[in-house]
Amino acid sequence: MMEKLFFKVLAKVLAKVLAKVLGWVFVVLLLTGCGKKSNENYNNPTKLIYGIVPSEDAEHTLKKMDAITRYFSKKLNIEVECIQVSNYSALIEAMRAKKIHMCQAGAFVYILAAEKANAEAIITTQVSSGDPRFNESCFITYPGSGINNVEDVVAHSKNITLIWAYPTSATGHLIPRYYLQQRGVMPEDFKEVFTSTDHAATILTIASHKADVAAIFYPTLDMFIKTKKIKEGDVKIIWMSQPVASAPVFVRKELDAGLKKRIQQAYLSLKKDSPETYSAVRSQYKYDVNYIVAHDSLYTPIRAMANQIEGLEIKAE
Repeated sequence: MMEKLFFKVLAKVLAKVLAKVLGWVFVVLLLTGCGKKSNENYNNPTKLIYGIVPSEDAEHTLKKMDAITRYFSKKLNIEVECIQVSNYSALIEAMRAKKIHMCQAGAFVYILAAEKANAEAIITTQVSSGDPRFNESCFITYPGSGINNVEDVVAHSKNITLIWAYPTSATGHLIPRYYLQQRGVMPEDFKEVFTSTDHAATILTIASHKADVAAIFYPTLDMFIKTKKIKEGDVKIIWMSQPVASAPVFVRKELDAGLKKRIQQAYLSLKKDSPETYSAVRSQYKYDVNYIVAHDSLYTPIRAMANQIEGLEIKAE
């Protein structure tokens, strides 16, 4: 699907599109145990539902979530259940419909959830200084493409095939799209524009010379090189963004204030209180994972970018 078409749909009829999958989402949630009982008092539930969209390594994601589920059940003293949702649009809709209470997803997914599902960021990761973690977006190409910098992309866009990581990615779509628009280049100015399924697939698409330029999450590229999934010379970076806030854990705002604080505290003490759970979480990152309380203001710059992209409007809180 052409990216331009996606954003028109996302901006103008997202609610209608999500409504089409609502019935299917409800079936999935019910089959995984999210029944009526857990929603009798959504704001202060007897069962907390944690929604996830499995990563490219689905088996690893499920092992991590199993450990987290056991940890939170013990720390919160209520039943905690993890349910899988097929994609981030369905995840947002499930939260809007009060079928899940909590999830972790990228910054752009969060600002969409804040607008559509009354979501509130409560936890994010921090760096060694104690400040919230920020990450970069980047454009990559392959050696021999003839593209050496972003100026080449701007000047020769009509001859370039561009691939986004996926539409709801901040670093793999929103931020680089905003940057190109600031340079006067729109998606229709490219020879062709595609969307991928995730950052990993996007990197491999460039490494195999199946597209000319891609927008991705820089830490994923760094991890691919360090774990030797690709060679350092298989791709080259031609542009790096300013750092932006990393993925938060978020809940619906109306969730009981005491429960939200207990969830935050469970994250803040996870490394000390459950080394086994921490190890499961840590295994998917290339850095030590430490948590910090998140606030919506961290995501104001990303929301501002979204508001300025043609065909997309995300309202301010």
